[in-house]
Amino acid sequence: MGQCGGECVLLDSDPEHCGDCDLACPPGIPCTAGECIPECTAEETLCGDACVATENDEAHCGSCDSACPGDQYCAFGQCVDTTINYVLIGGQSLSIGAGAGVVSTQQPYDNVMLNTGVRAGAFNLVNFVPLIEKKDGPLGETIASGMANLLAEFESAEGRQHVMAASAHGVSGRAYYELKKGTNSFSAGMAQVAAAAEIATAQGDRLAVRAVAMIHGESDHGIENSNYEQDLLQWQGDYEADIRAITGQAHPVPMFLCQISTWTMYGKGHATSVIPKAQLSAADARPERIFVVGPKYFFPYVDGVHLNADGERWLGEYYAKVYRKVLIDGERWIPVRPLAQSRDGAVITVDFHVPEPPLVFDTEGVSDPGNLGFEYWDDSDAPPSIVNVELSGDAQVQVTLSAEPTADNKRIRYAYTGVFATPGGPNTGPRGNLRDSDSTQSRHDYPLYNWSVHFDEPVD
Repeated sequence: MGQCGGECVLLDSDPEHCGDCDLACPPGIPCTAGECIPECTAEETLCGDACVATENDEAHCGSCDSACPGDQYCAFGQCVDTTINYVLIGGQSLSIGAGAGVVSTQQPYDNVMLNTGVRAGAFNLVNFVPLIEKKDGPLGETIASGMANLLAEFESAEGRQHVMAASAHGVSGRAYYELKKGTNSFSAGMAQVAAAAEIATAQGDRLAVRAVAMIHGESDHGIENSNYEQDLLQWQGDYEADIRAITGQAHPVPMFLCQISTWTMYGKGHATSVIPKAQLSAADARPERIFVVGPKYFFPYVDGVHLNADGERWLGEYYAKVYRKVLIDGERWIPVRPLAQSRDGAVITVDFHVPEPPLVFDTEGVSDPGNLGFEYWDDSDAPPSIVNVELSGDAQVQVTLSAEPTADNKRIRYAYTGVFATPGGPNTGPRGNLRDSDSTQSRHDYPLYNWSVHFDEPVD
């Protein structure tokens, strides 16, 4: 307690007289024990008199005053000191460009692949060559060029160089148990990493595997794999452990994956799938290592299952966006997805995480399957129907039902139910019309909006 201007004040806690008369704290900074000390969030550390996110702050990387040298950036609390950023692409047919033509035939930057091509195999891996896409029978464009070249363009605009090497080791039509650690596919991926690390060292470069880009899940839908979430967690852990053992790197190896959107073309007559939800649940269970890029219902398909060449390159640019957010900006990525659901009588309100507000209902990029992709379900024989779906804010949707629901197990769903045996895609598959307003520039004039994930959530 003290006197300031004839008034008694608490010098220990008064932000206008903190520690002494007329020593005011900056706006929003509380006075604690006579000092202006900011209240840091759980993700921040107090460094001097400022709250810092040491996960991505180049001046305080990992801890206070641990600055990254030169133009290195900070991700996962580590300074990134690599000259070649390697991405391993895994999964099934979409990961190796099945059914696609080829559109990326020239390398505009310095990105590389192993001499045997993007689908590198496990043998005769002796040097790097410029990263381009080639037609190999039924296999064509992969996500590699779209991802690597957009990342190089992003960084070039910032005055930095980002050299990526990429290789794919997936196998068409294979479920997790046929691709996991111990299989030929997994071993081929490790052979690619080992060869790339050896080549980089021999030519005086520093290589780290920055991520595994996974495109997978359709075959596990087909075999009705109810353990897919745990499989993804095991897979990411196995990749990280084995890659670190090969390269000796300290950098983590996150997994970027996309939801399946074509399950109506697989399985035993199912119009719905548990796999998209398992993919989200894996990201929730390990948010620092597994990131859902988004769904795939808005892409162009050649057969309702496989993307065309533009679709593969376009998907690669989405992986580039998330890679940049996580591994260059050092931030967590969350797609457009529900955060909370509430109900007032017959009106259900869904609050969303939106990377770039506002939310938009887009019926040009994706045709309306009915109710803009939203569904209501409960345990009754005849749940109330949806009579209206509308935006009620930049990050909120309201769904109005025909009557107040009374049955148990009330659920709000989106892009959840399709028609069995119909092709996936923007006009026929399980889909919806909700996206954000992301204005990220594509190298090829693709819109890079973030579309809402497939979801099935309870309503209180």
